[in-house]
Amino acid sequence: MGTVQLGMPYGIANQQGQPDERVAGHILDAALEGGITCLDTASAYGSSEQVLGTYFGQQTRSAHIITKLHLTVDHDTTLANLEEQIEASISRSMERLQTSCIPAVLLHRPNVLEIFGEKVTELLRKQVKRGNIGTMGASLLSYETQEFAANWKELQDDLYEIVQLPINILDRRMFTNGTFDKLRNANKKLFARSIYLQGLFFLQPTELRRNLEAAKPWLTLLHSYAEQEGMSVPELAFSYIHHLPGISSIVFGAETPEQVKENIALLGTPPISDKTLQELATAFAKVPEQVITPSMWEVK
Repeated sequence: MGTVQLGMPYGIANQQGQPDERVAGHILDAALEGGITCLDTASAYGSSEQVLGTYFGQQTRSAHIITKLHLTVDHDTTLANLEEQIEASISRSMERLQTSCIPAVLLHRPNVLEIFGEKVTELLRKQVKRGNIGTMGASLLSYETQEFAANWKELQDDLYEIVQLPINILDRRMFTNGTFDKLRNANKKLFARSIYLQGLFFLQPTELRRNLEAAKPWLTLLHSYAEQEGMSVPELAFSYIHHLPGISSIVFGAETPEQVKENIALLGTPPISDKTLQELATAFAKVPEQVITPSMWEVK
């Protein structure tokens, strides 16, 4: 389960805002009681790490926590400065999470691999050897072919066991440019995020704000395919990813304990029929970038 909502308001369909400590505790209770074993956070997610640290500091139960390492780099950044950033960020996350070893850490921005290559990999390997980190990985931002190619050489290193990627029923980019197959063939553990396109799939076409009008025909079409399968849109979106070969885990967010339970229940959703899967691949082959790229949703 993703926990960005526990540290800051997140998602275009978010109606609750950031929960207080009591509600956050109930959300985490629902996750653990429902069988969730892994929680995703990041140093950049507001107070999310602190919320998790406080919660588990009062629990006998535990979970596999994945956080993300945010590094600010450009071509003027020195290797010494990079090492300082890594040390400071890992130490800060360990303090917030109240742990001496973070089970898994992902690079939040993989552009550092393009700039520093194997040098950053060795610095991170040191953190693993020292016992500060259990497992390393990377969180991909997009499927822009050139960007992925620039990072792919280093991502193949065995250090990077986990790759988290934005993937959903409307976005075919990872398939058309070969990204998904490359990651799968490299035996990376693939964690799917943004399966509801940051909450877009929870909205009715008539509820879209002006800056999202371009999504209206695609969301309408998505509703029609859900009806064709006898599912709700969230069920269709979840089933599409859940039954996709190669996906190891799904990262979903929740604003309330009820939403946690609803998402866990979706694990029982049956596979989409082969006929509809073929139709979806054709119908959503060319969804405009501004619809499937949340960073392009800002109101002009």
